[in-house]
Amino acid sequence: MASTSPFHNVVDYGAAGDGKADDAPAIAAAISAAGPRAEPTGGTVYLPAGRYLVRSGLSLPPGVTLLGAGWNTPGSQVNIFAGSWIFVEAGASFSPVTVAGSGGSVRNLAFNVPDQSTAGPPAPAGPMIRVTANNALVEDICLYNPYGGIFLDGGAQATFRRIFGQPVQYGIAIDQSRDTNYIDGVHFWPYWQPGQLPPAQYQLANGAGIVLYRCDNPHISNVFAFNYNKGLSLSGSQGGTPHKVHLLNADFDGCVTGVHIGAPGQAGSAATIQMANVTIQSPSGPGVPAGHGLWVEAASAYAKVQAANLRISNSGGNAVRIDADNVMFYGENVSLENWRGPEGFRVASSSSLAYLGVGFSATSGGTAFAPKGQFRFARLA
Repeated sequence: MASTSPFHNVVDYGAAGDGKADDAPAIAAAISAAGPRAEPTGGTVYLPAGRYLVRSGLSLPPGVTLLGAGWNTPGSQVNIFAGSWIFVEAGASFSPVTVAGSGGSVRNLAFNVPDQSTAGPPAPAGPMIRVTANNALVEDICLYNPYGGIFLDGGAQATFRRIFGQPVQYGIAIDQSRDTNYIDGVHFWPYWQPGQLPPAQYQLANGAGIVLYRCDNPHISNVFAFNYNKGLSLSGSQGGTPHKVHLLNADFDGCVTGVHIGAPGQAGSAATIQMANVTIQSPSGPGVPAGHGLWVEAASAYAKVQAANLRISNSGGNAVRIDADNVMFYGENVSLENWRGPEGFRVASSSSLAYLGVGFSATSGGTAFAPKGQFRFARLA
């Protein structure tokens, strides 16, 4: 018979929370009690303040919440890992937590890889949280220093909000998702290793804040991503490309390319994005990779970009560059500043066009846009 208690403290199932003992079996037992397969139940599995080392993956069934006590920003207190933390060893091929049941959630938890390399690239590993079911909630999470953060893998109608940390290879990725998902309140910052050290240098050369593969109609808002090679990347997978991406209120600071579109496209099936209130500020200095602030790669034919209130500054190449064929760019109040390439806005393909409306400005001293034949400008009445 199923337990009648809606609340399961992992300590009662034998979890030590000392960062040394493997607590995965105890947490799994609490999850099993909260959501036994044979009963229509659900409940909360609670991790009180502690450091829970897991050496195998945990799977949440339908209606089960994995709940911590919260977390602090490491280094801000004497106890640098205050609150509820899940510890995972570097290079782990499994995901510590998988939301496998519809309506499952992960809340108020932090993730740490205590032996993550500080001398070079991070060890490739599974994401800290994998979501394979519909209607998941992932909320108030610190991804302190993992290789990969959150991966929505086949689920849909998910909500990810209040996500913090320094995931090195990617922060949030979505693939094989055929319905709307919501990402809100992201702050990716060097909480773990600052920019002059090898992990952050690797991140700047290789990492991405948010990566979209096959997905439909994702809504992304209130994002800050710092020190990535790509802030937001629209890429392709075997399942297809991202469609109808919505981006609102985003700052890609210190990112080589703020918005990247590299998803293979063809007529009737191509990446599309609408963005409003977006700033992109690229890094500079010796050894820093040079890129384009907003870049549509050659493979991304037929992509469509609609932008309002877009500001791009300090790009190592062009502020905006379109290399793909048959791309349409529509911009209102677009400001390009201090790029270091030959032009502010470059449309390299003769079949692509940029429509620029009221408020377009380019301040650098170089050529604002080229070639002229690929641009259409609004005329004020």
